Amino acid sequence: MTSAEEPETDKSDESSSRGFWIDCLRATLTVLVVAHHSSLAYTDFAHFDPAQYLASTAPIVDAARWGFFDYAENFNDVFFMSLMFFISGLFVLPGLARHGPVAFLRSRALRLGLIFLFAVGVLMPLAYYPSYLQTGGAMSYLAYWFQRFPRDGLPPGPAWFIWVLLFFDAIAAVSLPALKWLSRVCAKAFESWKDKPAKAFLAIFLMAVVAYIPMIARFGEHTWGAFFIPPLYFQTSRILLYFSWFALGALIGAKGLDRGMLASQGRLARRWPLWIAVCLVAYNLLWFVPGSSWLRSLIPSERWRGLVYVMLWLLSCCASSFAFLAVYRALANRSPAWMTSLSRCAYTIYIVHYAFVTWIQSSLLEVKLPAIAKFAVAFGLTLVLSWFTAIVARAIRRKALLIASKKREKLQSQFQK
Repeated sequence: MTSAEEPETDKSDESSSRGFWIDCLRATLTVLVVAHHSSLAYTDFAHFDPAQYLASTAPIVDAARWGFFDYAENFNDVFFMSLMFFISGLFVLPGLARHGPVAFLRSRALRLGLIFLFAVGVLMPLAYYPSYLQTGGAMSYLAYWFQRFPRDGLPPGPAWFIWVLLFFDAIAAVSLPALKWLSRVCAKAFESWKDKPAKAFLAIFLMAVVAYIPMIARFGEHTWGAFFIPPLYFQTSRILLYFSWFALGALIGAKGLDRGMLASQGRLARRWPLWIAVCLVAYNLLWFVPGSSWLRSLIPSERWRGLVYVMLWLLSCCASSFAFLAVYRALANRSPAWMTSLSRCAYTIYIVHYAFVTWIQSSLLEVKLPAIAKFAVAFGLTLVLSWFTAIVARAIRRKALLIASKKREKLQSQFQK
């Protein structure tokens, strides 16, 4: 989703300057997004509402289920969007310094805004049509595209991330002087995080508490809303949490990616096994503690048990994010050819994968296979087809740019004559 070649930056040569590790992390998160959406049809909590198919837990819901997908899907949901916004923010201030606010926003509008419109107008109707058919709907695809889909509010699917990222970029561009000032004020503290990742963890956890708890208390855990008009949907309770991670990334990335807690020789990277352990412990506390009988007896109030759940959720969010950052900073020192290709294609994979997921899951509805087998087919085919689509799209783009360059050179030579 986020990354080097996607929502974080525009220039392909920036990949080498930022190092392989961030590209590998970004590619891994993209694969997790594909796996996440590939598993939703097969979770125990999956529910399909024929009357309001967009209110279902996923566009396609299968009768085949496996409880482990609840555990794995929730692990992703807790942290990976926060981490993606953080990674996206890392490149904002360098981009603004290099291009200036106007050129930066123009570039982002082209890279994010136009792609968002394409996703909503072309890809999402294709992705949601199998869901509509699962309700028993009989409209043709074109009729659904032009009549039902707009009436349903133009759901953006995973593309919501793109417009929200563009919105955050715009806020950063408008508030550039304040961000520069904050980066100077926080520089010393960020530098100290190189040898004190626990201090960084506590600070970021408190930031998340301040950003998330008032919103979830006001709006609830799973509410979505539109920013004035469809299809500008966002997860209401998490929007400030995501912005805080994005802003943190912008401030940390202002001085480069080999300083502070992201330094290659920093304690976060050196102690990556410890952070994996913290991640696993934090998530299992979140998974097992809130519903336990002993917690009910210890804390009879449902409201206070809810607070325990939210605090554990934020603890897991931060711990998982730190673990992924630590592992990839420490171990992803080289990028093999396939990972380089995956990272370059990640943005396109993120954009197109949802349509492949829903159609493949829909085609498997009547197939007698266990849930894990259906997931493997849906995930594997979706990743391969999305990756291939991205490779073809990149090849077409390179060809188009080459033709345009030759035409420009030809016109220049004719003008000189």
